[in-house]
Amino acid sequence: MFGKSPPARVPTDTVIPVHFFDDTPLWRAFILYSMFVFDDLLDPQKLRDSLEALAQRQGWRKLGARIRRNTKGELEYHIPAQFTNERRALAYSHVPHDMDAADHPVASRLPKPCTRPATVGDPDEFRSLFRREGGPTKLDDYLNTDVPQLGLHIVSFNDKTLVCLYWPHTLMDAMGKRALLDAWTLMLEGRPGDIQSSHGAEDVDPHFDPLAGLGKNPTESHKLTGQRMSLFGLAQYGVTIGDLLSAAAGSHDGTEAIQDDPFLSEGDVLCAWWTRLAISHLPRDSHRTVVLNNAYSLRAPLAADLLPTGSVYVSNAIGFLNVLLPACEIFNKPLSHIASSIRHAIKDLGTRAQVEAFAGMWRESQGRLPPFFGDRSMHMITFSNWSKARLFETDFSAAVVTPKDREDRERGRKPGTPSYIQNNQFGLVLPNGFPIIGKDVQGNYWLSGYMNKGHWAKIEEQLAKA
Repeated sequence: MFGKSPPARVPTDTVIPVHFFDDTPLWRAFILYSMFVFDDLLDPQKLRDSLEALAQRQGWRKLGARIRRNTKGELEYHIPAQFTNERRALAYSHVPHDMDAADHPVASRLPKPCTRPATVGDPDEFRSLFRREGGPTKLDDYLNTDVPQLGLHIVSFNDKTLVCLYWPHTLMDAMGKRALLDAWTLMLEGRPGDIQSSHGAEDVDPHFDPLAGLGKNPTESHKLTGQRMSLFGLAQYGVTIGDLLSAAAGSHDGTEAIQDDPFLSEGDVLCAWWTRLAISHLPRDSHRTVVLNNAYSLRAPLAADLLPTGSVYVSNAIGFLNVLLPACEIFNKPLSHIASSIRHAIKDLGTRAQVEAFAGMWRESQGRLPPFFGDRSMHMITFSNWSKARLFETDFSAAVVTPKDREDRERGRKPGTPSYIQNNQFGLVLPNGFPIIGKDVQGNYWLSGYMNKGHWAKIEEQLAKA
């Protein structure tokens, strides 16, 4: 059971303020669970010991920090002077099953790839697998207990291992998780000397925040300033401000040219294709504004100064790129037009100066909310593409107990790499929010999202025609 008030402060803890762009109501509102399914028997003790050892290294000790509020209501990290059996660096749980996953009533339904686009399952149906009993679902579950902010939950079957990480979004984003997985793998392989400290690690220099100056001196206005929504407009649109504050080229048909685009990425085309599916419940002649709200990592645009190339940053460095189009244009223009609009937004709004302008609006906003763009009748779709995090390349082969070499080679998968990954969240659920998990070794893209059930039925109908 979780307590109802914070435990007493431990005098020997090191107290460090949480960075501005980590301590926002948006990130406070999410508790994230990430489940990796391995078609191998992995050694749970090796996984635990290596991750716990990482959390005790300088440059990584905030993983084991306890989260508290100060007298101003701001978040801060309380890092134990030493981690002990009573105050561990990692929350850990393990559930073994002496059976194959196919014989388990829930694990037997874990999604598998199809030969064509399809909906293959509801990730929330697997809560009994990825969340330990009594696992955290809101920030207060961390604030009112003496638990580390990073948790590891492992479920073992005779033929599969489910490795589940969970944390509050205030800790890190998807690219931060990638850095964590890389460091964990090195520790698992017995190569601790190759592990980098996180840039701006709180336990190395408590007074250094790499993004402390971001947005304080913008040199130009944001290009969508005129379409920014006020808090009143957001409330009328239906965004739950109270919750926030409390917590194709291949489809080109030759009718128009793609101008000034050196390329369209797979992500551009995937988002364009899914956008059309996600609004399939709207009339094809609708002039309603559709806003594509794309979350993206700021590491690349900040690589020249604040987040140097080659460094790892285990925190949040996220911006949002927005494309505003009428629904009828999305339906009636070729898919390449939508993908091209996304690519133009990346080029136009992803510059260093525009990142600075966006961060400036975020800093001066009421309640530390990121800026939103559009109008009161808009239909907003949020994408978060994690393909660059290469999650399906996670390599835990050093923890494999009995490799199934022949079978895995036939499937083109290295032992100790995941066959399926899903992300779940508790707390705030953004309507029409779609994380793109990434591409597996067989070339399949995995995407999930939150929509009204009736809308999913419409999407399944469209996929059947594909």
